[in-house]
Parts: sequence; structure tokens; C-alpha cells
Amino acid sequence: MLCHFYRPETRNTREFDAICKKLEEDLSLLGNEPIDTRELNAYVGDLLRQAEPLEKDPRMYFLGFDKPENMDGDCRVEYFYRPTYLATAFVMKSLLLFPHLLDEGFSRGGATVDRDGAFALLSACMLGCTGRRFAGHGYDDVKGLVETMGLFAENGAAQFIGQHPDLCPEFNECFAQAADFLRRDAVRGAWGDDYTERAHEIAKTIDRETQRLYLAYGSNLNVAQMNFRCPDAKIVGTAELKDHRLMFKGSGTGNYLTVEPESGCAVPVAVWSVSEADEASLDRYEGFPRFYYKKNVTLEMLERESGQTRTVNAFVYVMHEDRELGAPRDDYYERCMEGYEHFGFDPQLLAEAREYSSRK
Repeated sequence: MLCHFYRPETRNTREFDAICKKLEEDLSLLGNEPIDTRELNAYVGDLLRQAEPLEKDPRMYFLGFDKPENMDGDCRVEYFYRPTYLATAFVMKSLLLFPHLLDEGFSRGGATVDRDGAFALLSACMLGCTGRRFAGHGYDDVKGLVETMGLFAENGAAQFIGQHPDLCPEFNECFAQAADFLRRDAVRGAWGDDYTERAHEIAKTIDRETQRLYLAYGSNLNVAQMNFRCPDAKIVGTAELKDHRLMFKGSGTGNYLTVEPESGCAVPVAVWSVSEADEASLDRYEGFPRFYYKKNVTLEMLERESGQTRTVNAFVYVMHEDRELGAPRDDYYERCMEGYEHFGFDPQLLAEAREYSSRK
């Protein structure tokens, strides 16, 4: 995948349309085909290298064609804002898929831009995106907002904001306000054009991406137990916690499951969407932070509703590593096994964890 984004030396909208179309096509391929991360790093670096500050507000960066004061309002949306939306969405999605992208930095203006500098440029582009509050021009203001929010939502902007909440607060606020608009009972344009169905689809995608996700690997695989502990929780998918080993470790009341890093191992997990009250309940049951601490992880989840795989950010409880290994009580082991059976996980993995912990 090679970046072909550039600004034509002369005003040629047909040429620039083709350039933006290529960027849009590349964005649709991102995450759907094998990617060489070195090439992707160069691609993202090329995009950020093209970003330029707005003369009237140098905090805002754009990848637009020409200067906005030289354009009519409708052209300003199409040739100044939209390429900035596309490039910003591309960079955010790239960093979601490959969190360590840009560690090596890139060259800009004869100098090397490190990771912090790259994020500063992205922040400036995100700020640039807020210049029109995502709206279209004139009577197409609602249509433009729906299209722009669809672009951002379907390429993981909500999840990116969740992972980097302090990067550009202005973008976050603009995104949240636009999402609230899309949730209205009716979303119509100035001429009565009805965008409600599309708006609600986008809002649903955003709501799904902003869920607080919890990874269960032990007794909280037991659906009856989770329904009691966390009444708002919903099963959204399953995943594997790669390069982690499942084991039982102890406290004064018995031995319970935990996970610890070990290359080549994998732990099946259920992914629950939980409310703030659910998480507070889990904290109490898990003895957080004294007994278990919380760890944020990024992994691939098989979504229960759609059957599709997507990258998610979730939290998992991990017992403090200084606890001793030991065999679990039978009743606790059986609750965990019921969960394994419910989700179709291999019960041999649980048996191996008990054997591993008992012989230590």
C-alpha cells in the first residue's frame, strides 16, 4: 500500500478528486488485507507530512487543496475539509490496528518527527476537522454531518477517542455532540430529506464502540453469576488473550483463576459490555485493587451479533503475581467449567490450568 496523496501544483479539481478517491479506497482496505507495517508507517508519515496549518489559526492543520478563502462554501467542504477528514480517519484507524506504529517516526521538512511529534500533528488535524462541526454546506449541512460521522464512526473514531481521550478534547466534544444529534427520533435535512435510518445506524456503531468492555476468563464466564453480579452486562463476543497462561492462585479463602504472560499460550475469554455500576460491582467481588488489579488490553474480538471480527480495547482483572499457586475448590472449579461449556471453550484448558497450579 503506497500513499499517493499530494496537492496538484495547479488548480485541477478532477486530479484532486482522483487523489482523494484513492485515499478513500485505501482507507476501506485498511484492516481488511495484510499490511506491511513499514509501508503503513511510511504512508501515515506521508499523510502527516502533507498537513499544513491554517493561516488564520495555526493550531488547525489541514490537507485541503488551495486556501479556504479562495473557495466557495461548497467547494470548501469538498476540497478542504473532506480530505482532512479522510486523512485523519486513516491515521486514527492505523494507530488502532497497530498501536506501536510511528515508534520509528518519519521525516518532515528535513527533520525527524518522533512519535510525540506525530501525535501532535494528528491532534492538529483533528482540531482542523472541527472547523465546520462536521456539517455540510448550506442546505446540505445535515447530509454532510451524517456522511462525515459515518466516515469517522465506521473507522473506529469512537474507540480511538476512548484510547486517547486527551489528544484533542475539541474533536471529542464535536464528535459527542454530533452523535447526540444522530440519536434524535428524526434526522432530516433542510428540504425534508430523511436521514434518520442512516443516522441511527451510525449512532449504533458509535454506541457499540464506546462500550466499556470486560474480559472474563474464570467464574464470570458463568452467565447466571454475571447476571446476579452485573445486571446491566451483555455478552458482546469472545476472544483469545494471546501469550498468557491460565492458572489458579491463592488467598485466605481459596485459589482462583488468574492470567500471567507466557509466550505461546492463549486464554479464551468472554467479552462483556458493562455499565459503570457493573464495573463497581466487579471491583468489589474481585477485591480490586488489593487482590486483583486491572489491565487494559487490545485484542481481536469475534462479535456475537454480526459474526465479524473487530479490534477492541477492554479491561481484565489480573491477580497480583506474588500470590502462590494452588488447587481450586471443587465448587469454584465447577462454576468456571459451566462457563466454559456455555461459551464452547475447550474444557481441557481449564483442566490443564488446575493440573499446572496443583503441582507447583
